[in-house]
Amino acid sequence: MKILAILLLLTQGVASAAEGPQDFAYGMAIQADAEDALREIEIPAAVYRGVTRGDLGDLRVFNAQGEVVPHALRPPVASTAQAGAAVRLPVFPLYGEANGKIGDLNVRVEKRADGTIIGIQSQAKGAERKSQLRGYLLDASTLKPAVHALQFDWKSGSASFVGKIKVDGSDDLATWTNLADNAALARLTFDGHQVERDRVELRPRKFKYLRISWPENQAALESLNVRAEPAAKLVASPRIWQNISASSVAAKAGEYSYDLGGYIPVDRLRVELPQVNSLVHLQIHSRAKPNDPWRLALSAVAYRLRDRDTEVSSPEIAISMNSERYWLLRVDQKGGGVGGGVPKIEIGWMPQKLVFAARGAAPFQLAYGSSGVKPAAFAIESLIPGYKTDAEFKVKPAALGEQVTLAGTAQLRAPWDYRKLALWGSLIVGVGLLGWMAFRLSRQIATPPAQSQKTDDAK
Repeated sequence: MKILAILLLLTQGVASAAEGPQDFAYGMAIQADAEDALREIEIPAAVYRGVTRGDLGDLRVFNAQGEVVPHALRPPVASTAQAGAAVRLPVFPLYGEANGKIGDLNVRVEKRADGTIIGIQSQAKGAERKSQLRGYLLDASTLKPAVHALQFDWKSGSASFVGKIKVDGSDDLATWTNLADNAALARLTFDGHQVERDRVELRPRKFKYLRISWPENQAALESLNVRAEPAAKLVASPRIWQNISASSVAAKAGEYSYDLGGYIPVDRLRVELPQVNSLVHLQIHSRAKPNDPWRLALSAVAYRLRDRDTEVSSPEIAISMNSERYWLLRVDQKGGGVGGGVPKIEIGWMPQKLVFAARGAAPFQLAYGSSGVKPAAFAIESLIPGYKTDAEFKVKPAALGEQVTLAGTAQLRAPWDYRKLALWGSLIVGVGLLGWMAFRLSRQIATPPAQSQKTDDAK
């Protein structure tokens, strides 16, 4: 029984052995301290080529004590919203009669060919009537995006001002569309404190010209300056691009294979044909391992055409994110296929980001590449409670050093899991020991006691 207990303790020790950097093929130093609770690193191409799993399950972050710290992978963001800087707009005053409507003004506008206003004259209808400042015309014709909001600066006759304005938009200075109605502006001074409300948000429409007006019984906005905030535009996240050379598949015309060298999360593909004035139909296949069957990813058309001195190639192909390592192009041979030469491909991907908790002492280390470990990443919502979108997610970035060898490539191809081997060996020995003990017990039960045997002989 003592032997069995020792074996069980040995089995438990093997099964619960902690992971360390020595269990991984490669590593990179993380240049970060523990002052911030969370840090973020961008995963480079070398990591994708060093791991053994497409889900990056054999990736860990260790602190200076060799302890694993919690980490999570951020989902890629295809595009981000970028807002441009506020732009000062040309402002032209509009004069009219005191009781008239802003739309009844007699306005004469001088414009360039591109629509830019160079001068404006306005007056009340009827020369005998007295004119006063009724509003302003803003020239936004040079702005490409729509105006999201307006920032106002003005002079008023008193230290305090509270009023409302109306903002309309037009492309022809004849038909106007309301963009903001009864928007409040204020500049108040009270007990040594100043309160300002000088920004008005507009409805999301693009117009060349904007018109500012206010109620007739309200004080005019003198010496008005206006800055326009352009609406945010979606900008595609930058991708990393890399050329991959092909090799023809033996005895299969029109088939070309590619090895990406790792589990790279490809979502864009460019096909470069070897000869000009070529157009082909092709199928794109992929697989994770050399012996897996090919899986159709998509069908597409690729071309490379030249007209005089201008050459036009087919655009990049958008595909669902694919982390499989091996790719195959099957080109329809109608029309001679690609002709002489071999097509090249260029893969594009958005690098993932890893967030880790800076627990313990620095320096931290990223380790990756091991066929004997299981995934240990947290869901991003678990590591960061309240995480919703990339716009709300602000974590200080950390830099990575050069790749170094830890345990080497043996961890990538290890045919045997020595921990499992030790576990099974211990279990087999334990079962054998139990069988031997059961055999001895059965022999003892089958053999009669010595005293009983002597009594039977005496009779």
